[in-house]
Amino acid sequence: MTKRLLRGSLAVLFATSISQAAELPDGKATDHTKRENQKYSKLLDFNNKEDFEFAQKGFIATLDNPMIKDKDGNTVYNLAAFDFVKGDSAPDTTNPSLWRQSQLTRLHGLYKVTDKIYQIRGFDLSNMTLIEGKTGWIVIDPLISNETAAAGLKLANDKLGKRPVKAVIYTHSHIDHFGGAAGVINEADAKSKKVQVIAPEGFMEEAVSENLYAGNAMGRRADFMYGRTLQNSPIGNLGTGLGPATSRGTSSLIAPNKIISKTGEKMTVDGVEVVFQMAPGTEAPSEMLFYFPQMKALCLSEDATSTMHNLYTLRGAKVRSPNVWSTALNTTLDMFGSKADVSFASHHWPRWGNAKVVEHITKQRDMYKFINDQTLRLANQGYDAEEIAEKIKLPESLAKEFYNRGYYGSLNHNVKSTYQLYLGFYNGNPATLHRHPRTETAKRYISAMGGAAKVIKLGRESFDKGDYRWTAELVNHLVYAEPNNKDARKLQAAALEQLGFQAESGPWRDVYLSAAAELRGRTAGEATPFVDTRSLPLAMLIDYTGLRLNPDKAAGKTMKLGLTLNGSKEKQTLELNNSVLHVRKAMPGDKYDATYSMSSRDFGAIMGGMKSSDGKLGELVSMLDTFDPKFNLITPVEEKSGKRDQMASAETAN
Repeated sequence: MTKRLLRGSLAVLFATSISQAAELPDGKATDHTKRENQKYSKLLDFNNKEDFEFAQKGFIATLDNPMIKDKDGNTVYNLAAFDFVKGDSAPDTTNPSLWRQSQLTRLHGLYKVTDKIYQIRGFDLSNMTLIEGKTGWIVIDPLISNETAAAGLKLANDKLGKRPVKAVIYTHSHIDHFGGAAGVINEADAKSKKVQVIAPEGFMEEAVSENLYAGNAMGRRADFMYGRTLQNSPIGNLGTGLGPATSRGTSSLIAPNKIISKTGEKMTVDGVEVVFQMAPGTEAPSEMLFYFPQMKALCLSEDATSTMHNLYTLRGAKVRSPNVWSTALNTTLDMFGSKADVSFASHHWPRWGNAKVVEHITKQRDMYKFINDQTLRLANQGYDAEEIAEKIKLPESLAKEFYNRGYYGSLNHNVKSTYQLYLGFYNGNPATLHRHPRTETAKRYISAMGGAAKVIKLGRESFDKGDYRWTAELVNHLVYAEPNNKDARKLQAAALEQLGFQAESGPWRDVYLSAAAELRGRTAGEATPFVDTRSLPLAMLIDYTGLRLNPDKAAGKTMKLGLTLNGSKEKQTLELNNSVLHVRKAMPGDKYDATYSMSSRDFGAIMGGMKSSDGKLGELVSMLDTFDPKFNLITPVEEKSGKRDQMASAETAN
């Protein structure tokens, strides 16, 4: 009885001490954050204005009305969204290096790169490049949305003279480089080959699949990574570091009719010579760079830009190899280094002069190779990913170049991803091999530390010392153990906000600030469907359907369906066994529970829940999970009861 009274008294004491403490900052930088940000003035040469000269060089015009709208009048992109990022003096709530980068990425308009080459910059996350061919435009990377791509093309036609689009080149398989294709050409012209659509080998498969299978999770995480629910302001979103922001228009995917598969392959496109370099597995699984001999101009795709790029992107994706990336840039130097007078990329601004082009590519090449080699050097000495990420620093010759700063990727998480690439999630210490899930771990930590009030006290002490990383980690246990604990949420939010204010990486800032906002109950992600199942190829549709299959609902059930799509003579067999779904070519002697003949769009609509079906197909659809696009990221995911949960508990107990 005495012990219980003592514990109760301590809890009251801790709670009282917290309530009497200074109010937690909300939207304001602490003195610790101010001092941390001031360090960058000694680290980097902010008097170097070369990037500003390059970013503004060749400016022709921009839109009079900054609002790009869709056919219904909805704004899909605001060119003026980051106009507040002005002045050399960065606000206390921003990292001055990121503030500088955002001043550059907010610039927008039509720019001349060199004779016959122009760029639309700042109309989306990426750039759209226009090459003046013999009879029309060659468009490189038509942005994310049809509306932004169309607006950029119209601006070019208005200022430079109207020309038809004769070809589109996709540098790689990410949506910000193909999504606006229907804004500059129509699909019928591509299918008839009236317009050439050129892409690297593997483009279609990668364009569809990379974000498909984990698409719902990626979409939710992308909301945090791009700060989509944050206000654009000195205490909110400053831009992505790679570009200003992602547009919110209508995206399209027009299939290529010409595939590039070999390094050194040459084409003449509307009178313009192009030499291609394959670069798969660099920034994208399907990617290529290319050179225009007549203009001595080099398109670097997304392999050499004005930032350290992601080897692992915070939205989630397969890890990229820094060694493969570095090797590709070495090939670029060998093939084109002595020839290029200007380089341009799918993001940021060009570089002029052969010496500048070569220096930029060389130092980006060396940066990625350094990350690869030094991660492995320390891993082979026994350090794990977290330890290596704290130890590795770029050489000064690389680190002081603004284009090698971690505005989009970061050295810290790129090192961790490199460790993962080679050695996986397990750090070699058996104590870390089979940890409890995070909610169960959290409950045990809170109990071991003496309860919620003690954790809040320790977290606040750490916060007041400026150790926001530890505050965030410590209090996160309490948030997971007691998601509705208001004091824990406030303290966690305050710590994450200060980390956001200190971040040099745009995505790091956005994930910290997005989490803080949600903990404070200020925002909620948009519930938008990520996948249109009506447009997927059959094999990918079945793969996607299979990963939605709920094993409890499918337990003990078998099914074999015959499927004929689009009037084809070739029948497919759809088979359910062992809670797994397969599709294969029909074999002689196959016996079916039911057969169906329909269009691929109708079948996709049924699988996606947009159209109903009875019989066996309807039974199959009833076994599928529907994903929540707003699932929790910073508090526990709500558990769904079922047999498998009970089985997992039993296995853990045993």
